[in-house]
Amino acid sequence: MAAADGTPSRRKPSRRQPPSVVARAAVSAALEQGFERVTVEMICSRADISRSTFFNHFPSRDAAIIGKPLTVPGPEVTHPIFSQYPDDLVRGLLELQVPGLLNRTADADVLRDRTRLITEQPAAMSQYSTGLIGVQNSLNDAVEGWLRANPQHARLPGKPRTEAVLAVTSGYAALFAASQWWSIPLRDVPEPLAACLAAADALRDVVGVHDPNRPESVPCGPFSGPADDSGRVPGLRERKRRDTEKRIELAAVRGALERGFESVTVDEICEEAVISRSTFFNYFPSRNAAIVGRPLKVLPQESADAVLTKHGKDTAAGAFALIFASLAHTDAEVARLRAELSSKQPAARDAGTTTLVDAGTRIMATIRNWLAANPQYSSIDADPAYEASLASNATYAAISVMEDGWLGAAADAQASAKAFTEAMADLRTLLSSPAA
Repeated sequence: MAAADGTPSRRKPSRRQPPSVVARAAVSAALEQGFERVTVEMICSRADISRSTFFNHFPSRDAAIIGKPLTVPGPEVTHPIFSQYPDDLVRGLLELQVPGLLNRTADADVLRDRTRLITEQPAAMSQYSTGLIGVQNSLNDAVEGWLRANPQHARLPGKPRTEAVLAVTSGYAALFAASQWWSIPLRDVPEPLAACLAAADALRDVVGVHDPNRPESVPCGPFSGPADDSGRVPGLRERKRRDTEKRIELAAVRGALERGFESVTVDEICEEAVISRSTFFNYFPSRNAAIVGRPLKVLPQESADAVLTKHGKDTAAGAFALIFASLAHTDAEVARLRAELSSKQPAARDAGTTTLVDAGTRIMATIRNWLAANPQYSSIDADPAYEASLASNATYAAISVMEDGWLGAAADAQASAKAFTEAMADLRTLLSSPAA
């Protein structure tokens, strides 16, 4: 290519690479260099394209690495689809989402590497979780809008938001199970819509919709995390560490309550807690972790097995008990303030939910291993991984509709056990047939 004056141009011509090539370059760069270190320029270099070509394919760096966010259409599209299945909102949601997902899922290699990236790198998992929650919120709004316009079809009268959230998370559970934890592109699943509808039916069996003899989902306590002190009196160093940690958490949560979750900064937290930035990052991996809590560390398999076995075939209740048994000790005042923050600020509520979603794969893997070793507790004749994903997502659905969300649940585990039972009853009502 020549410039206007006839001299050779130094600009390298951009190749017309398909989006799959760009996505493959982005994901491979993140696997090699780390999710947070990858730049658009790095991706362009690997894919041999220009920045303008990159942004013709993807709206952002994160979209190329994690995948484009799903766009939820307006009521002119969603309402007619939901109205075709007024007694089965989960089916309506699957009819809405599956066709779009068939056309946008990445090729198998990219999807496999994305799954590996999300599993291995916390920053990638956090970004994925944030995007997922954003899409779920948009779908929640769409379903709630239809329910308010058609109250005669409500399965949970007077609770349109609860019904919407339970329907959306149930639809997600079916998609996740049918795609084998997103490990294969949905378009490669034989008869994908039928597979998703079959997964929704399996979810009904997992939560006991078709079993009138199934007792209510009442998780067994205690729900406090495993004691790591063995009754010993903490030494001076340990007491100082705990005091510093509490000061950081209190400064973070109070700052978020006063100035807004998205406004408070690490520097402000450090100033309030009278610590340096280096000290802050010695205690917490991120600003969000100080405000809403660190990612959940799931119990080791042997300890988790004991928790799950107490609940037998009620794997959803077992998953709930496992989550709370895995919680690290949190100061009561910090927990109370986090619950208050969650109730007042949706962004904080979503960030708190992210800490639970981030642990989802580990929770599912733990339940899968338990079911594989204890097939007598299976509720369906299927691969343990399939049932584990459905049970875990049923638990996530119930927690999602509990007052003040995940942070509120974590603040008072005993009260949350009762609320979980009520939420699971609502989930069974939503999933049951009209004649049931």
